[in-house]
Amino acid sequence: MSVKTKVKFGQNFLINKEIAEKIVESCNFTEDDNVVEIGPGEGVLTDLIAGKVKTLTIIEIDPFYLSYVEGKLYSNNQNSNRQTEDRQKNKCDLKFFNIDALKFDFIEYSKSMNSKLRLISNLPYEISSPIMEKFNKEKNAFKDFTLMFQKEFAGRLIAKNDESARSAFSVIVEANFETELLFDVFKENFHPMPKIDSSVMKMFPLDLNKFEDLKYSEDIKWAASSPYFSYLVHQLFKLRRKKLRNSIYASFQGIPPDVKAKMYEDSNIDLDKRPQSLTLEEFIKIAIKYRDYLGLE
Repeated sequence: MSVKTKVKFGQNFLINKEIAEKIVESCNFTEDDNVVEIGPGEGVLTDLIAGKVKTLTIIEIDPFYLSYVEGKLYSNNQNSNRQTEDRQKNKCDLKFFNIDALKFDFIEYSKSMNSKLRLISNLPYEISSPIMEKFNKEKNAFKDFTLMFQKEFAGRLIAKNDESARSAFSVIVEANFETELLFDVFKENFHPMPKIDSSVMKMFPLDLNKFEDLKYSEDIKWAASSPYFSYLVHQLFKLRRKKLRNSIYASFQGIPPDVKAKMYEDSNIDLDKRPQSLTLEEFIKIAIKYRDYLGLE
């Protein structure tokens, strides 16, 4: 079954089946898993998943491709391949939603399934930032994520302190997830071909039980859910080229500079550092100092 590519929402469809197989194999899906795929496009990943899991939920904003994939999965083609035979054997429950993933309620859906969700997606580049914000907020609905982003964006998500790609997103993701870069995918493997390469990465909601320090576990839990922490991190990265000694004069005008300097010094944070050099723990320390001074929760 083939289809003439129609692009309405900035999609770049993966056309290399070997890479699709590599992505799905990295997920290690089982027949007990409830899997969600966002934006299946022409179904190159979808066809490899259906039949191997308990439920497969397709979320697609484009009604054309939702109908296409639904027809493909339910096709009674006599020349059925192994994936179709597996679907019939395992009776995979297929669910289809014609909706913008940014508007889908994953928390409620997870509750309705009585199960954590496993998500896979070759995400349209245009929604990379907002979908990550949504995943941050609704991470408790998920067991894990296998996602393909633009290579540069993926690099920003996983960058650690002192790396040039470190950004506000890096810090916020680190407070919410454990991340692993799996492999890169060259742009020639997509149609239409994007301008840059992509990266496949794995993400797991952060397990707070791994921290021996219970106080830090509570602090990172607060940071992960606090809009104030996110605001502070973004504020500091607006002045990423400035040393903290200088940036404290420009940010958080409600706190006197000498008070801010004392907060950093009390937290053993070097004021000659720049934001990208701070560790997650240092960001959390200063956020808590600011929070307590301002009387926030």
